[in-house]
Amino acid sequence: EAAGLTYTAIPIGHGGFSHPQIAAMVDVLEDAKGPVLAFCRSGTRSCNLWALARARMGDSPDALIEKGAGAGYDLNGLRPLLDQLAAQA
Repeated sequence: EAAGLTYTAIPIGHGGFSHPQIAAMVDVLEDAKGPVLAFCRSGTRSCNLWALARARMGDSPDALIEKGAGAGYDLNGLRPLLDQLAAQA
């Protein structure tokens, strides 16, 4: 906090993602006053949760998949859920 950083834990287990976890990430992204660093052991869960949250915020699934690929992550398996969340935005 002294360095101007905040920390939010959004645990993701082996059971996958839930709507409350996606909503928590949306809140973090909307409330951030600068860059957000999301992390996990491999980065996959963080990237997936970021993409799901951004889709819920209205980002294009195509753009999210492309951005994920640019960072080395294949988000194609999330496509149906990305489409569903983006349609609800």
